[in-house]
Amino acid sequence: MTRDADGFVAIEWVAAVAFLLLPVAVLVATLPVWAERKAVASIAAADAARVLVADWPHADPASVADRAREVARDHGVPPADVDVRIVSVGGAPGSDARVEVTVVMPAIAVGAVRAGAWRYTAVAVRRVDDYRSR
Repeated sequence: MTRDADGFVAIEWVAAVAFLLLPVAVLVATLPVWAERKAVASIAAADAARVLVADWPHADPASVADRAREVARDHGVPPADVDVRIVSVGGAPGSDARVEVTVVMPAIAVGAVRAGAWRYTAVAVRRVDDYRSR
């Protein structure tokens, strides 16, 4: 006895598109946003650490944070998505200044649609010159 299987191909095709193709397309569209924001966090942290060491020992933490947010804004990341934390200002010549920049990473980013989020933190460390005077 044979059974008529007409119509099952259409259902399988719709299911394949919904469960295989769409998630892969969303992932492919989101990966460049993650890479871009990761690079922005690293660049902003490095620049903030550079400003911190250049103005040592009288560096203003607010201006350092503003510099990191400015760099992020110049690269297309809204300042609201950037959190700057100065871990160490470098207490003495030869010590390290450390800055952490956290950027919000969208879990799904397709065009203007964003859903969910996680955070990525980049760390930059610069050494205060050994022979630098106060």
